[in-house]
This record gives sequence, C-alpha cells and structure tokens, in this order.
Amino acid sequence: MSSWLKRLITKKKPQRGAVLGVSLTPRGAGWCALELTGEAPVLTGSAVINGRFRTPLEAFDALCQQQAPPAMPCHVSLSHEFYNLLLVDAPNVPDAELREAVKWRVKDLIAQPIEKMVVDVFRLPADAYRGRMNMLYAALIEKATVTALVTACEREHLTLEGIGIAELALAAVTRQLSGVENLSLALLHMTGDTGSINLVENGYLYLTRTLEMNAGGGYSGNVDFQPDPTDNLALDIQRSLDYYESQLGKSGVNRLYLVTESQQQQQWCESLSQRLPIRAHLFPMADLLGMDQTLDPQQQGLLVPALGAALGGCHGDA
Repeated sequence: MSSWLKRLITKKKPQRGAVLGVSLTPRGAGWCALELTGEAPVLTGSAVINGRFRTPLEAFDALCQQQAPPAMPCHVSLSHEFYNLLLVDAPNVPDAELREAVKWRVKDLIAQPIEKMVVDVFRLPADAYRGRMNMLYAALIEKATVTALVTACEREHLTLEGIGIAELALAAVTRQLSGVENLSLALLHMTGDTGSINLVENGYLYLTRTLEMNAGGGYSGNVDFQPDPTDNLALDIQRSLDYYESQLGKSGVNRLYLVTESQQQQQWCESLSQRLPIRAHLFPMADLLGMDQTLDPQQQGLLVPALGAALGGCHGDA
C-alpha cells in the first residue's frame, strides 16, 4: 500500500501476456482485457456501465457489480475530474528529487493540504516551447481515493500495477494507430459535463486543457445562450491549436479525434469540421489491430482510456 501513496503515475510498462485496463469517469466506467503475446494487442473481453458517480470507487464498484473483470495485472485510468493536473516550471533538481521538489512548489496552488495528497510528475517533451522553457505536469489526487482503489482491487483479486490519468492513457493509445507517426493529433475527450483537449505527437502529451460543459452536455464557454453548442467549443479548440503552434513551437495539428460515450456529442463531428481548419472524427478504435469491431460507439467512448491504460497509458518519463 505504501508505494501507492508515494506515486500516482506508474513507471512500469505492461509486460507480455494478459493485462486489464480500467477507465473510471463521473458518467461511466469500463474495463477491457488485452492479450499482448502476439504482434498486436487483441481485445479478449470488455464491459461498460453508464451512471453518475461521485468518486472513482463508486464507478469501480458499479462496474464490478455489473460484470466482474478477470483477475489479471491491472492498470486504472482516472478521468480528469478526479484529480488536479497543473503545468509548472520544472525545478532544477535531479530526476530522483523532482517529485518531492514539485510537491512543495504546488502546495499553495490547491485547496487540500499537501500531506493528504499523492503527487507525481511527468515532463513535457524536450522540444516543447522550442526548448526555451523546461515545463512539467504535476498530477495530484487525494490519498484516501488511492487507498480506496487499492483496497477495491485487492477485493476483486486484481494485481494493481498502475493508477494513472486519462491524458496519458489517451496519448498512449494513439501509438497503436497506423499512419500517425510524426503527426500532431488533437483528442477531444468528453466526460459528461466537462471535457478536455489533449495535443499529442508520437504518443507524447504536449498540452492539455479542460473544457467546461453545461448540464445539457453542450459546451458552455461562459455564456448563457448559444444557438449551436459547438460554436464556442470550436473557438476554444482553435485557441488551443494556435497556442500549440505559437507557444510550443509545434507544426499544425493534423487530425482531431473525438472520444465520448454521448450520442449527442458524437454528432458534433460535422459541425466542428465546418468551424475548424481540420476535420473532426470519432476516435477510430475499430481500426486498431485486434480490436472488436462490433463495439458500439458508446462502448468505444468509455473503453478508449481503458485501452490506453492497459497499453501503458499511465507510464511517465519523469
């Protein structure tokens, strides 16, 4: 247990064999079992559940009650509502001391006492910000949440190998897409009332931003009225694309993928494509080698982060 109270992002990649990925969000949860012994991962089983969950434990318990996952090494991905993710300057310390140094740097940026939090970090790629700034992301989650998940996994006879964040899980799953080497990808991840945009290249996360949604599942953009919910959403996405080029020094984003379990939001692709310089597509999970193409879009939206977690989406390079 003590090791989980020191690190959030695992530094251990899944080994060859069977591995389980679990995704927990406030609006749903899912697990997928992968076989990693062949040339490409093969989906051997999956389950999803929709609902409203206040904590990761509630989502995990509901998922297991519906269909218990197989007992195998397990990597968990948490939706961004369940933790804080902060972009900060990297302290000038050796990597072995980095997490502890960041821990005390961010303690005044959060409402909770730092002693009650698990803190971990991962660096941005070296070419981010054209090398002018040395930045990293710090992920913070309450120790009580981690403890509850560890206990729940033990109850389900799961060998927990990683608790990580959705942003890294989504980045990891892009490594399994064909034809995207050296391309910049934008992943629009919707989880009910909130969402995030994640800018990724070669499986590495360069930028993530939270997008606020209204109670009806449309983008709010801090306005009270909007004829089309994608109007301000497209504007906010464009700001992120511009920042990616002007500040991080990256070339333009080549593809935009939408990850969501909402049928309403899945219909936004055409509208977003009309408002942005790139087309929006649903994440092509069925194109991944070995994936079950009978999964419906709602299942895919919940399983993409689980798949990324199973593939090592919780792995960090700090």
